[in-house]
Amino acid sequence: MLDSETTGLTPPVQFVEIAIVDAGARTLFEGTFRPDRPVEPGATRVHGHTARSLAGSPSFWEVYPNLLEALWGRRVVVYNAPYDRRVWDGEVRSLGARGSLAGALPQWECAIRRYAAYVGEPSRRGGYRSQKLPKGDHSALGDALATLRLIEQIAAGRRE
Repeated sequence: MLDSETTGLTPPVQFVEIAIVDAGARTLFEGTFRPDRPVEPGATRVHGHTARSLAGSPSFWEVYPNLLEALWGRRVVVYNAPYDRRVWDGEVRSLGARGSLAGALPQWECAIRRYAAYVGEPSRRGGYRSQKLPKGDHSALGDALATLRLIEQIAAGRRE
């Protein structure tokens, strides 16, 4: 499971925190990043990160190889995969030649879509209505672990 916190919703968006956990809940990566752009006030209200709190953190490019190592050859499940993947792709594009280290990562799977179908609440636009991540705490690690618990719940076919 991968989860992130970002500078906000206004492009270009950057990561301020990423956590990656495996199926056994073992933390493969957890860290904060110093973005090149301001953290939007709305984002700070959600995750608590500010320019000041991130000032001592490395930049994304400094830990990019560690992120690749944590993701390489793994099934990547993200609660809102389209959003996180867009931010990831933007960050990697900004690296230029350094971004070519990635090669091809596996397609990211979206847990929010699976959970929406599992809950089964119809959407007015067709399909199923998206649901908030149950028991998430708006930290990358907390939300990655909440996503893992949710996937386990769906696999077991139980409601909590």
